[in-house]
Amino acid sequence: MVLPWIVFFDLDGTLWDHLDVSATSPPYTKISASIISDSRSVRMHLLPGAVDFIKWVRTNGGLISTCSWNEYEKAYRALEAFGLVELFDFQKIATHPKKYVLMEEVLKQLREDGKPVSPNRLFYLDDRDLHIKDVKARFPELTFFQMWKNGTNYEKVKKSIASRLAETE
Repeated sequence: MVLPWIVFFDLDGTLWDHLDVSATSPPYTKISASIISDSRSVRMHLLPGAVDFIKWVRTNGGLISTCSWNEYEKAYRALEAFGLVELFDFQKIATHPKKYVLMEEVLKQLREDGKPVSPNRLFYLDDRDLHIKDVKARFPELTFFQMWKNGTNYEKVKKSIASRLAETE
C-alpha cells in the first residue's frame, strides 16, 4: 500500500512572482501560458519549474494544497486565469496568517475521508519563513522548504521529497 503524502504550497513568491495577489485588481487576462495581467496591467509570472513541480507531485502519488494568506477571490481567480485550479486537490486561501489552521483543515478532511497522512509525510513550500514557527509548533515532523534561499529550487525540493518519502515508506 502506498502511504499518502501532501505538499502545502504558498502562492505569492512561490508559485508566481507577485508578492501580494491581494493587492491586484481582477479580472485577470492570460497573456501567455506563464503570464497573466490584472485590470491595471500589473503582470504576474509563474515561477520557473513551479507547474512542473506540481505535476510531479501529482504523478508521484502526492496530494497538493494551496496554503496562502490572501483574499480568496483574487488568488482563486489568478489560479483560474493561469489554468491551474484543477492541479490542486485543495484550495486553502484565507485572509489570516495562520497557515497551520489551513493545514489542519486539509488533514482533518483527509482523516474523515479515510486517508490520514503521517506527520513525517507533510511538506510545506513558502518563499518566506514567517509562518514556520507556528507551523512547526503544530507539525514538528513537517519538512519545510524556503524557496529561493540557499539555492533551494523545485529540482532540489523534488530530490529532497523523494528521499524523505523513501525513508518513510
